[in-house]
Amino acid sequence: MKNHPIESLYIHFPFCRHLCNYCDFYKNIPVDKELEYGEFETSLIEGYSELEQLLLRNNCEISSLNTLYLGGGTPSLWGVRGAEFLKNFLLERNIKLSSTCEFTLEVNPGAWTREALSSWQSSGVNRYSLGIQSLDANFLKVIDRVHSIDDVYETLKFFHEHNLSFSVDFMLGLPFSEKYNRDILKELEEILDYAPEHISLYILTTKAGYIHRDHLPSEEYIEKEYLDVANFLRGKGFDHYEVSNFAKKGKESRHNLQYWRSESVAALGASATGYLKEAATRFKWKVLESKYKEEILTEDELRLEEIYMGLRINQLYDLSLQIEDLKTLEQVISHWEKSSYLKERVGYKLSLNSRGFLLLDSLMNDLFKYNLI
Repeated sequence: MKNHPIESLYIHFPFCRHLCNYCDFYKNIPVDKELEYGEFETSLIEGYSELEQLLLRNNCEISSLNTLYLGGGTPSLWGVRGAEFLKNFLLERNIKLSSTCEFTLEVNPGAWTREALSSWQSSGVNRYSLGIQSLDANFLKVIDRVHSIDDVYETLKFFHEHNLSFSVDFMLGLPFSEKYNRDILKELEEILDYAPEHISLYILTTKAGYIHRDHLPSEEYIEKEYLDVANFLRGKGFDHYEVSNFAKKGKESRHNLQYWRSESVAALGASATGYLKEAATRFKWKVLESKYKEEILTEDELRLEEIYMGLRINQLYDLSLQIEDLKTLEQVISHWEKSSYLKERVGYKLSLNSRGFLLLDSLMNDLFKYNLI
């Protein structure tokens, strides 16, 4: 039996300079970098041996990557050491980067050096995701970011002047936004001066006991902020191609599209999650050992996930492939169309507009309400 090629890999780097008060990604502040980075590198080596066995059992293999994403944490802290380690790690396992591989490195302001970026570029990095979050110094303090506004501008200036391909992470729905009337469009107007090719805009989600829980803006404020931002960026030539993502033509995140299209993605590193499409298997790495927890998805779970993911991106998705009751489905889609949630519709094929993206969970509830999923 021919093995299925896995062409995307995510690696999670679990270290940060500071633990922001809202973030729930797995990460630590290293006390002894030399020791802890070494332990992390060892865990990748041991983890890959486990991953190979998982792939082998499911008739999958990694040989050439079309996307490689290094996230975290703050992987730019791994520096020259990390770039050299990863280059050798791939070489020793005969994992090649295709000629068109999209290799993304997450970078935080104040957590990179020119020498390290040069080394990463030599290792194949050709795309960067910058954790900016806000261009207002007061809001950076509110969300507990360790970098200063000067760090932000230095980072944006460097990436722009060196003509590097980069995306910017920005956050909506920040504490005190309503009280102090945050002007996010002004911030984004300034960001665009540095010519990012891609912008990710996430609505802040918080854990129980979040320190600013009582100062979060109302749902109505967040909805208006989201739609205002979407309209603004579309007017600036960005395509709202996924719920939280905007891109210039041809600059969509190919790695993240693998997830949204329910395609296979391998993963390494504590808490990293991978997916093997042909085996209907999701796996998540444990935090304290190079072992993973495996989950075989049922037909109903696969169906639900494919619908949800299919509606997340603005390409026509055919709901009739997953839903048999076409009469009821027609009623639901017609309701969505009359409510102006659709960007395009061809029969049972549809794509959502920005308003539809905002209300995606409610639209899924419509499908549940009528027993369509």
